[in-house]
Amino acid sequence: MLRNSHTAAGPHAPIRVGQGPRFALFGALAVAAGVACSNTSADQVTAPVALGMTSNIAAYYQDQNTTMYEVQVAVPLPVKKPSDSQVQSLGPPPAGTPYAHAPYLKNADESVEGHFTISNLDDQQHVVWMLIDPWNEFVRWSPGVTVVNDEQTTPNYGYDLVFVVPGKSRVEGTLTTDDMHEIAIKLASAQNVLASPQAQPQPPGMGNMNAFNSTGIVNNIFNPQNRSNANDPIYTPWIPPVIAGLTGFDLGLRTYEAANVAVEVTLDVQDLNGDRFVKADSTDPQLGPPPVTLSPVGARF
Repeated sequence: MLRNSHTAAGPHAPIRVGQGPRFALFGALAVAAGVACSNTSADQVTAPVALGMTSNIAAYYQDQNTTMYEVQVAVPLPVKKPSDSQVQSLGPPPAGTPYAHAPYLKNADESVEGHFTISNLDDQQHVVWMLIDPWNEFVRWSPGVTVVNDEQTTPNYGYDLVFVVPGKSRVEGTLTTDDMHEIAIKLASAQNVLASPQAQPQPPGMGNMNAFNSTGIVNNIFNPQNRSNANDPIYTPWIPPVIAGLTGFDLGLRTYEAANVAVEVTLDVQDLNGDRFVKADSTDPQLGPPPVTLSPVGARF
């Protein structure tokens, strides 16, 4: 759902422990505290998270044909950190899932809706990508780029939305509850792909026999135009029977030219389980970012 004061146009594994994506901020304010709808409720509206990009930042990626500028900031959801007894009671991972154990937070335990404003501070029009790279309690998605050949480099997908923002104007929109549930399904499905035996390195001497393009599959899954309820023959087989809920995401901006742009996001969070989110007036510990970063096979950063 979009609103624009002028015009807008809508859309386009290695595992590393304890390592997150690249961050760069200017004029950005990331507020971890939430502003509650009720002082005694875990249902809340988070304080705004703002992220800015200036025209003098270094390129995120550059070769002879492609220059990309990108900035990111972490946006954790106020998920309550489970107690030791809760962790012990979770049990083994359900069959057909890529998790280390049964999820503490499931997709059905939460309702998250995001409201965003993208601002162009320059006089000229810019094409601006808003990036949502999701987390669950197990992994943090970091897509990077794929170098196809000497003349072609393409960014791998997170949940990426593109907007044409005229000079000195802004675009407003909403990531609906359905969108956020879909993002959780996409991350769980990508985990399933990259945990599959087909995605593992081939033994020496096997060459490209029965080559399995896991990067192509996860890019198809994460493409916002592809949805889990559409019976996509590439996406659908990888959807786990149990979906881990979103615990946060990395909010990003991308342009292919130097630009002065910004995005601000607030989130409406509802605790549908009743005991998975920290109340706004509580000092209970929060889950925070996951310890493992997951990326497509061969991704570069």
